[in-house]
Amino acid sequence: MLSRKILSPRWQAAARLLTWSDPLYKWRISKTPCPSCGGKYFLIMASRAFMIRCLSCRANGTNLSLIPLIKKHQQSRPLREAWEMSTYGATLSFLKRHVDHVYESEYFQGKRSGEIVNGILNQDVQETSFSDLSLDLITSNQVFEHVPDDMKGYAECFRVLRPGGALLFTVPLYDIPATEKLAEIRDGELVYFTEPEYHDSRATGPESVLTFWHHSLNDIVERVSSVGFNVTVEDVFIAPYPTPAEKVVYAVKPISTPPPL
Repeated sequence: MLSRKILSPRWQAAARLLTWSDPLYKWRISKTPCPSCGGKYFLIMASRAFMIRCLSCRANGTNLSLIPLIKKHQQSRPLREAWEMSTYGATLSFLKRHVDHVYESEYFQGKRSGEIVNGILNQDVQETSFSDLSLDLITSNQVFEHVPDDMKGYAECFRVLRPGGALLFTVPLYDIPATEKLAEIRDGELVYFTEPEYHDSRATGPESVLTFWHHSLNDIVERVSSVGFNVTVEDVFIAPYPTPAEKVVYAVKPISTPPPL
């Protein structure tokens, strides 16, 4: 309890990394270029992308994993306007260097999308303030598992993207038959289907964000493509094998959308 009073939410979340890492004697250094800053070395604290850190920019492998696909997508079309669903991290830093205009936001419960809260843009991905066909790229890391209606969120992203635009995101993907709903909001009240699960946030601290979904590796493509996207799940290696790949959902809005039946 004392540490929570002394440390900021960001440092509380960072301190918990040590509880998830391998023992110190198993840590290792990998020489490989960072896709964001160009640094040469990574610290590998465990065989998870989130536990891989660039020693130059200190970004983690999960946040960095979107960048190779942003570069790939940028080769086929210019990126004029992008939205990153957070106000920190390597993905946002990269976008600010390579995209003309970048919107950054957080979600504040009870506030309307587009409202400025303590100097920060509020956006609810289920109902954003963006106009139709106004963005070229949307990115997020570990967000959609915390969205009460993730399908509504995918559809909203489809609405605001221009044809050929992309939604790139990571979520924890489980090797389970189908995506599982852990909780829902019913008539304004939270209803839990399992023991409540919370994740850490640099903005609000450890175990502060409710998890609504366990997304399945076996149906994530079907769920996201059902709103109109062309979808693949890409394996992105930040550090060499045997470090596991981070799986990134790469959803592209077709150039020509078929008319409704």
